[in-house]
This record gives sequence, structure tokens and C-alpha cells, in this order.
Amino acid sequence: MISTRRMLKSILGVCVVLLVAVPLVFAAEAAPQKGNSLHKTTTNDFYTPFLINNVFNYYGNNGDGSINNYRSDAEGFEFPKGSGQNVIYEDGVVWGCFQGGKLKVGGSTYNHGLQAGPIISTGTAADPSAAGYRVYRVRPDINPKRPFSDVQTLINNTEVTFIGRYISTSAQTIYNQYIKDWNEWPAAQGAPYTDVNGDGHYDPNVDIPGRPGADQTLWYVANDLDLARVSGLYGSTPIGLEMQKTIWGYNQSGALGSTIFVSTLLINKSGTKLDSMFVSQWADPDLGYAGDDFVGCDTTRSLGYVYNGLPVDKNYGVAVPAGGFEFFQGPRVVAAGDSAVWRGKRIYGWKNLPMSAFYFFTQGNAKYVDPTLGPGGGGDGQFYRLLNGRIASTGGFLRSGVATLLLGVDDLQVDSAIKLIRETIAMDAPTEKRVSLFVVPVERFEQV
Repeated sequence: MISTRRMLKSILGVCVVLLVAVPLVFAAEAAPQKGNSLHKTTTNDFYTPFLINNVFNYYGNNGDGSINNYRSDAEGFEFPKGSGQNVIYEDGVVWGCFQGGKLKVGGSTYNHGLQAGPIISTGTAADPSAAGYRVYRVRPDINPKRPFSDVQTLINNTEVTFIGRYISTSAQTIYNQYIKDWNEWPAAQGAPYTDVNGDGHYDPNVDIPGRPGADQTLWYVANDLDLARVSGLYGSTPIGLEMQKTIWGYNQSGALGSTIFVSTLLINKSGTKLDSMFVSQWADPDLGYAGDDFVGCDTTRSLGYVYNGLPVDKNYGVAVPAGGFEFFQGPRVVAAGDSAVWRGKRIYGWKNLPMSAFYFFTQGNAKYVDPTLGPGGGGDGQFYRLLNGRIASTGGFLRSGVATLLLGVDDLQVDSAIKLIRETIAMDAPTEKRVSLFVVPVERFEQV
């Protein structure tokens, strides 16, 4: 991460099930709040990598994603795989709602308000240290019907080469874990699989675990019933939500080879109604060198994205990619005469919601404050304002205009960035275009 001279960072977002409205997010956090915590060896806070295509990315069963705690800088979402370059520092899902008239905010950002395992009854969570609540990982080309000797070279080339940069491992160890996860696949808990014989029950000798057709699938279940964790996020108390996360991808060239698909299913097991709920995909992008990252959103595509603000990135050089989170399937709401996609099927009388908001974090800016982590700081209310597309501190809106641009560059790069924008939006007279430009935290304001 870059120093505190950084002006604006971004956070991407996509929203998922069980809500009334859906926000899409970008933010950034002050460097001291970003952790380089060690990988945990217990089942709770268990991390495992996705690596089947051109992305290398870790996920934890505490709601955490796109962070690599084995690196000294913890940067995650490596792209291209094996390059050592990164697009995202960390990501997670955040939600906010009212339960019995009380505001609740949960999920995962720099702190994690989730523990491993399902909710087994109202107010009671399963033991988060139980081995059955790890992150499961399967790929159909490594299965119990293929002996180790048949896939040893495959595992060495596609797994050990990349994982071995951070931890000591072997092809045999990885093979054994794949077979264990295949045989113990938690279909009964909700993990997807291909029911080959159609009997409605998972049989590891017949059926295929994982998202049907995917080349690799990760799955875990978590819940928000740990008071210390939830309070440590933004100061709230638990709701009684169970989260089931499915992560999958395809070993293909082109766009699919650079894409990770993620499904987040939230189940309200509290026994009480949740009102005015928002769910967002939060992410802290570090696109190569983090000091020249720009962010934006495309409401027609429900897409939040990060791109390089200057032609050359200090880490990627001129071949710098862009990254983003796109809403393929939003939460469903009742809509007569419409239809929605829900858990892989089309249902009628409902519709999927698109993104409804886009927000950002700053780095210690007095006006555009970031939600305060931990208890007692009012972070829950601040984050809920962001979920509504408002400023965290006041609940107001940004200055309106035909377009509003929020720049995130170092002090010395501001003039170059403004020049680039002016050149990009230049139009022949007498046509006019008016843009409101904010550069924070120095509060420099220019119209171009």
C-alpha cells in the first residue's frame, strides 16, 4: 500500500441476495488499518486459493477475499497469475439493515464479522473450529477415480508452482486434500453439485461436486453470531445471518480466463424480520501501484471498476489491466409480470435488482470520513449512509453536476490527471460539457 499522501482510494462493490435495495461500492482505507495478519491454522479463518485460470486469489471462511496473508504486503488478486502483480488488495460483502428498530451492519472489510460454520438453531451457531466448516475446494479433473500418478505432473504445474511461492507444499498433499474435499463435499449444507444419477443425494462415487460445468469451485458457510467479531467490524450486534459462499471459474482463454464468479447466499435465521436492508460487495483495489488508481461505475451494467489514471503504472508499466465487480444476478423482489433468475432457475412474479448506489472511502479526510472500525465509533451508522449512496459523516450527497469525478492520485500527479481528463472530454465549440471534479483530501476543486 502507498503512504498517507495518497488522496483517494477506491472500493468496488456488488450486491447479493436478501435485500430491499442494492448498492455498488468503491472505497479506500488508511494504511494503518490494513493488516498483515498471519494465516490461521484453525478451521476458523481458514484460507485457500482459487487458481484454475489466469487469476491467483485467496478466500477465507470468515468472509474475507482477495488478500494474501502469506505476502509481506498482503496484496491479493494476482493477475496475471504468477506475475506478482495485483489488482485487488482485499474484498468482502457488507450488509446493513434494521432489526427490531435497531440498526445492524455486518459482513467483512478490513475486519471480519463472520465465523465459520452454519447456524444450527435460532441464536446458536455450530462449532467454528470443526473441520467440516473449512473452505472446500474441488476441480473435476482431480477426483477419486484418478490415481495420484495420473495427475502428479498436472498438480505440480498448475498448483505447486503457484502455491509453493508462499507455503511449503507438495503435489501429494494437494491431491490428498482435493480427494478429501470431494468425498466430504457438504452438499447437505447447501454446496452445489451435479446430481449425475438424479436421486437427490450427493454420492461421491457418482456425482460431481462443485458448480455444474465449472473447472474449479470453492465453497464455505459462515455466520454472524460471534458478538466480538461483529462488534469488531463496525460496532453492531449480530443479526442471525448465515452466509453460503460459492466461488468458481473456468480454465479458458479470453474473458472467462480472467474472471472469478462469486455467489453469496444470505439466509435470515434470526426468526425476526429484517427491514430496509442493503447488501454490497466491498473491495479495496490496488491496481499495480495504488497511487494512480481511478474508479467509476456503469449503472447500465451494474458494474463498478478500477482503472489506471495515468498511461503508465509504476508496477504494470504500459500493459496495465482494469478490474471490476459486475452484478450478474441481484437480489429478487416481488414484481408482477416480470421474472428473475434465482439459484440457477428462472422464476416468475419476481425481478432481480440492479446496483442502486456507488460509494468510496478516503484516507483520513475530515469531510468524507470512512466508517470507523470497531465498537463505539459509530461505524455502523456511517456505513449504512454509504449503502444509501450518501456521505458517511453527514448523510448528505456529493455536490451535483452533469458529471462528478473523484480523483485518487498522489499530490504530484494531480495536474497530470486533470490534463488527461481535459483532453479526454474536449469537444468542439460551441458544444459545452460541464464536469465537477473533486480531489480529496486536499479539498482542491476545479471545473474542467
